[in-house]
Amino acid sequence: MHILNLNTKQVIKNIDEINFNKDYHFIVCNPWELKFFKDALKLNNEAYKDCLSFDEKVRVNIYDEYIFFTFANFQVYQEDILFEEINIFLSEKYILIVLRKKNDIYKKVKQLMCETFYYKSNLTLSLFIIYSSILRIIISNQFENLEKVEEIILQLEDDIINETVENVSSKISHIRGMCRNCVKNIRPLTYIIDTLLKDGMEFFSDDDHDNSYLEKEYEKLLQGLDLSIDKLYNFSLSTRELADKLLDIYSSKVSERTNSLITKLTIFTGTAVPISIITGIYGMNFKYMPELTYAYGYKITILIIILIIIISFIIFKRKKFL
Repeated sequence: MHILNLNTKQVIKNIDEINFNKDYHFIVCNPWELKFFKDALKLNNEAYKDCLSFDEKVRVNIYDEYIFFTFANFQVYQEDILFEEINIFLSEKYILIVLRKKNDIYKKVKQLMCETFYYKSNLTLSLFIIYSSILRIIISNQFENLEKVEEIILQLEDDIINETVENVSSKISHIRGMCRNCVKNIRPLTYIIDTLLKDGMEFFSDDDHDNSYLEKEYEKLLQGLDLSIDKLYNFSLSTRELADKLLDIYSSKVSERTNSLITKLTIFTGTAVPISIITGIYGMNFKYMPELTYAYGYKITILIIILIIIISFIIFKRKKFL
């Protein structure tokens, strides 16, 4: 776990030294370390249990003492999507982020503790800025992973066009499923911001003379996040549309191969028809057919058949059927 006292700007290593009622804190921990803060921060049992279990739901709950967020962040790993849950508690006195893995987001959030841009005279506003920065880290990470999904789609598109990949239908189905999950995960973020803009200030003290100022700053930060989330959501939709177009490209290539085969069969049939007529006539074995008794009749017939094949080939070549 990592604990930063915003009043002293010092990292605290001993949890017993923390005075949550007096000072402001920025805390990063994993779900198993959350038990050390449960009683001190008066965390709701439902929210606490939610942090210990995993699901892919994105939601926000507003309690009297804090706002509780649950995000389902996703990572692209070896052409597959892995989901991880991120929980955030935001209060007047602290922000607590619960991370399960020491991944890129963990590193960036930990690095955030070393920054100074969020320190303000009003430390509650500092907590807002930290919260906004964490959300921007998550949004930026999802942008990067959507770009990876887009690269996978474009690579598969090239492979389909160049016909260098097998099991195309299963790969397309897998990628479309990835894109649907991305859209499904990002869409609720738009509703969360709307909820925070509407109800997010209710847990702050009404008798605080800085409340009006905080509301304006809080709203300004959320509006900036709202714009970023809209861009992220639109990007996810365009990525899904790109994946859906793979089906059209694949169908087009299948149709192209089918048409090519039919064209070749048609050319073969067109060439064989005159030959079939000749062989059909001579196969009748009429009594009075001079060619049957002519010494060079067989050779002439073979020569005519060869000429028919050559002339047909030249005609089809000029018509660009071959």
